[in-house]
Amino acid sequence: MTHPQPGQHAARTARPGPVQLPPPAPGIVGREPELEQLDTLREHLREHPRIVVLTGVGGVGKTALAVHWLTTRRDAFPDGVLYTSFASGADDDGPDSPGIALHGFLAALGIPASDIPARTAERVALFRAHTTGYTFALLLDNAAFAAQVRTLLPAASTAFVLVTSRSQLSGLGLDGADIVPVDPLGEDAARTLLASRVGAGRLDADPAAARRLLRACGGLPLTIAVVGARLRARPERNIAREVRGRGAPAGGPHKAVFDASYDALTPAAAQIYRLCGVLPGTHIALDALAHVLATPVDSIDDQIDELVEANLLSDHGEVVSRHDVVRDDARTRYEREMTPEEHSATLLAFTRWHLDRVLAADELIHPFRPRFAILGEPATRIFADRDLAIRWWRRDHQVIRAVTREAAAQGWDSEVWQLCEGSWGFFLHNRDYEPFLALTTLGIGSARRCSLPLVEARLRSQLGFALDQLGRLEEADAQHAVALEIGERENDGPTRATAVSRLARAARRRGDLEQALQLYRRSAELHAEIDRPRGVALARRRRGELLIELNRDQEAEAELTAAADIMAEAGDANQHARAVTALARLHDRHGRYDHARSRLIDALRVVRALDSPYYTAEILAVLADLETRHDDLDQAHEHRAEARLLYAELGDPRAAELAAQED
Repeated sequence: MTHPQPGQHAARTARPGPVQLPPPAPGIVGREPELEQLDTLREHLREHPRIVVLTGVGGVGKTALAVHWLTTRRDAFPDGVLYTSFASGADDDGPDSPGIALHGFLAALGIPASDIPARTAERVALFRAHTTGYTFALLLDNAAFAAQVRTLLPAASTAFVLVTSRSQLSGLGLDGADIVPVDPLGEDAARTLLASRVGAGRLDADPAAARRLLRACGGLPLTIAVVGARLRARPERNIAREVRGRGAPAGGPHKAVFDASYDALTPAAAQIYRLCGVLPGTHIALDALAHVLATPVDSIDDQIDELVEANLLSDHGEVVSRHDVVRDDARTRYEREMTPEEHSATLLAFTRWHLDRVLAADELIHPFRPRFAILGEPATRIFADRDLAIRWWRRDHQVIRAVTREAAAQGWDSEVWQLCEGSWGFFLHNRDYEPFLALTTLGIGSARRCSLPLVEARLRSQLGFALDQLGRLEEADAQHAVALEIGERENDGPTRATAVSRLARAARRRGDLEQALQLYRRSAELHAEIDRPRGVALARRRRGELLIELNRDQEAEAELTAAADIMAEAGDANQHARAVTALARLHDRHGRYDHARSRLIDALRVVRALDSPYYTAEILAVLADLETRHDDLDQAHEHRAEARLLYAELGDPRAAELAAQED
């Protein structure tokens, strides 16, 4: 089809196209991606009008963005820019109806008032006929329903219809609409906007207070504008006082912003909205939400769709998320309607749902150690297999930590120590150190308050291990010493054996290899006394690694071969691969490079299948060293780079060591 070019019909009009836009906002920042997306959409012609919906929560700046874009792209629409608003309270007469809007459009286009039909349907027909071939834009502001927009759609394929709405107006998908989300501003853009209103110097005078104020504004330009206007009118008022004062935005502009969206919700959707204000974490799993509501997950689909449509939730498949500003509003409404007892029961149900899954996941991820926490049902009834358990942990690890912190704040010590103990398996494979340290410290306090010394000792041992890996050796030694003291006092063999093994690791880190050898031998003996062959194998593998460093190869091979055999019999593929990795170093030392590399490739294949980034990185680093020594530099570079990336993602200090080797 042939599209009319801009200005092609100019002979039909004796005056420039009308521009009905409201005045643009004083400044717009942080919207480059949205502006670029609008430009891209405008440049691609269609056989029907281009329809774009700018959608987001109230106060996020949809209208300001639309007006700015249309104003600065005015030359792209030579036949005019028409405007109407459906916002209640837009003026004394209330929102425009489609019929009233069409009358205004036709009059602006030069149709005499006497020729404008009385009936809306006839106005629609005249508007579409009159604008055939026109290159113009139409801004429909604050639309609430797809039907409002559909009535006003022109017929011209060169028309650009820009709609703003708190709803996504998904019904317009039938008309070919494109949805462009408008999110709250990021921290830098929000600061730039506030500085443009009050001056950068004023924010620089108290940076900490400025950051708190911007966090309270939640990235909403409307709120920032309100605060900026108040500060500009009070030049003597400092930022800290604004945060403390009656005008602090968390309790002011936000409420009015969300009232309209909230009031339009069905009661069931409003209940879920309020609930999403108090459940901890960056997102909420739909099955966890359904559990708290004591209803099947598919029964809340309609309510979730309603909240997503209203931009009060974001849909990510099996989970939903909400912006902090939305969450604050939902929390306020929740606390107004729920008793403290109901609030506690809600959080406890959410916590226990996550606890069940943490314990089930731990059994599948790290099935070889006995636990103090007891899962009430088979782990495979919750997760079909280990891969699903790991996938859940990776998706929800931030939520699990938030749930643990909330449980600690509520004083639910039993749930806290179980959540912390159950985090061990995932930590071993992913090594997210700092969060693990913080939560394990909470767990130690909870175990102590529950009068569970052996649980406390285990958590201290776990904490010491993580500290040791980070090179914080004195702190690690202190934790291991307390764990050993508890094991001795309680006469508990497993606790003593594990604590001795941890002390051996610390000695090795300090460079005291002979003491480490003795401690690993003692650990193996203690594990043998309590019939724990896997513990024996771990101690012997670590002795073998030390003996390699001491050039005592014959002893090393005996220890490592025994460890590999025990792990193979126990079915621990990961630890078997680690023993084989150490043996490969011995093979290379004795001139068997090809055999050593083949063993490492096999071990790498095993740990990749286990989806264990830490152990994968460990083998990759050993493989890269081996290849470097034999001038296989391309392969070495590739393997070292992958190891460095994995270590860096885990926050492991070995990333820097590998980077230095590359340099």
